[in-house]
Amino acid sequence: MKRVYTTILGSCLLLFTTWQTQAQESDTAIATRNAMKFAESFVKAHFYQDWKTYTELTNPTAIKYYGGAQQFKEHVVTIYFRNEPKLEEKPEAIRVIEMRNDIDQWQCVIEKVRNTFINDKKAVITSYLVGQSNDAGQTWKFVDVSHNAIENFSLIFPPVFGDLPIPSGKVEYPGEIVAEPVVEAPKATAKKKATKKR
Repeated sequence: MKRVYTTILGSCLLLFTTWQTQAQESDTAIATRNAMKFAESFVKAHFYQDWKTYTELTNPTAIKYYGGAQQFKEHVVTIYFRNEPKLEEKPEAIRVIEMRNDIDQWQCVIEKVRNTFINDKKAVITSYLVGQSNDAGQTWKFVDVSHNAIENFSLIFPPVFGDLPIPSGKVEYPGEIVAEPVVEAPKATAKKKATKKR
């Protein structure tokens, strides 16, 4: 009987500690954790060609911009096969680089890093997702900026916060050394010795 009471007491303490920890966690931390969870599903759905899940996790404004779910899927599949992942690749690594809140809405920018090969050269492609949550950061929908022209982004995702910084994507080739411009050090000028007048 004593063991049962100890188990119940231990369970209650564990639940209380978990509840207290969650209560102390900030809204931003909760929103960030959930954004990462949903973004990971979004990235994996794209990588493994799970177009149903990918479309479900896409912001409806992007789907509408392309004329509906079927047209959106055709657009995404075309882009996917232009630069299809190689057999040795893994889904992109992601991290939240910006998180913003405006009363009832959260938006974030998530960096995606893909290690791949382009023309038999090792390449690192960095691109970005913009996420939106309308339920206090609990669930998220995304727009992949790399699938769209950045100039059109406000048409594809009209509710984007005006001050949300969305970096441009880039491709780097780690094996290539970029020559740095050579800057010559200024030449020292000879100092004249001061002569004393007698």
